Amino acid sequence: MRSPINTTPSTDLRIDCVPFSRLSEADWQGWERLRQLQPEFASPFFSPAFIAAADTARGGDVEIAQIRRGDALVGLWAFHRIRGVAWPVGRCFNDAHNIIAANTVAIDWRWLLKELNLKAFHFHSLVGPTAGLADQDCFETIDAFSLQLGDDSPATLRRMEQSHTTLKKQQQKTRKMARELGEISLEIDCRDAGLLDKTIQLKREQYLRTKPIDVFAPQWPHKMLRQLFEKPRHGAYGMLSVLRAGDHLVAAHYGIREGDLLHYWFPVYDPRFAIYSPGTALFKSIVRHATQHGIRTIDMGYGEPSYKRKQTDTQGKVIYGVTSHSSSYHAWHRLQYQTQQFARYMPFKQQVKKWMRTVASHATPSPLS
Repeated sequence: MRSPINTTPSTDLRIDCVPFSRLSEADWQGWERLRQLQPEFASPFFSPAFIAAADTARGGDVEIAQIRRGDALVGLWAFHRIRGVAWPVGRCFNDAHNIIAANTVAIDWRWLLKELNLKAFHFHSLVGPTAGLADQDCFETIDAFSLQLGDDSPATLRRMEQSHTTLKKQQQKTRKMARELGEISLEIDCRDAGLLDKTIQLKREQYLRTKPIDVFAPQWPHKMLRQLFEKPRHGAYGMLSVLRAGDHLVAAHYGIREGDLLHYWFPVYDPRFAIYSPGTALFKSIVRHATQHGIRTIDMGYGEPSYKRKQTDTQGKVIYGVTSHSSSYHAWHRLQYQTQQFARYMPFKQQVKKWMRTVASHATPSPLS
């Protein structure tokens, strides 16, 4: 349990809030310096490149709260302001967010929101220091997963195959796929924009089959991914990997890479070839070739899909919840969360999910505003 926070923050802290587009070269340098303070901030979702892509795609609506002690920059927070409420940059596409600051700088979230004239902040994957949150702000703690490859990713893959029979048995399926469809080949950093569009289309079709919301329904996510895809190969950038069997594109993955870390973001496969488990084949192929391409860590993000447990060796935690200085706002959203949790375990939940998909398909999805 977190210690009670001091609701009256240090009087020597002040906040300047500016549009992302107005940051100076000195601001960029301070940003990168602060990212070095916590290992969680190595995620590319804290990178200026990701923030810039989201800001451009959404028409310039990212704000940056610069938290200073005297003239010294001690914290940064990037957010979208939507009808007086703050959301993580990139909305539901952002898999890691928080104030970028040292854990010795405990910033009371309620004070911060009041200073910025915000009612609340909704977070779904908060990482790093949490001292500035109240206990009731955390609705759920969710598992997050990563695979540490070190300097010998083929050896890591062999070790994982010994621990997980699904990975080991994939060898047989991949050989069968090669016999029946053609030679297997991996393009780990594909630069074909047409294949990026194909990957997004396959992902949209998957969402329509399995999720209540098509997160690619608006245009801004396409623009954000395209901007990251077209970036030069330094800093954070979008990386498309494709697996082919003969002339067939059987699986693809669009991730965001920075340095030696690859965030596994949007994996997808062509359902016509599901019998061969091409998604697993693609993942294994990426791991096998990771070392020669300078990748030492694959971050699989948060959530409970079983494949994440089978394909990783390191487990962490992220936090889902809402912080607000309005007790009624906070209570209402906590009640909504509890209702959703109840529905998750109720009888006929599959019928309820089908109904939710039908309703959602005719409405504007709020996580994408």
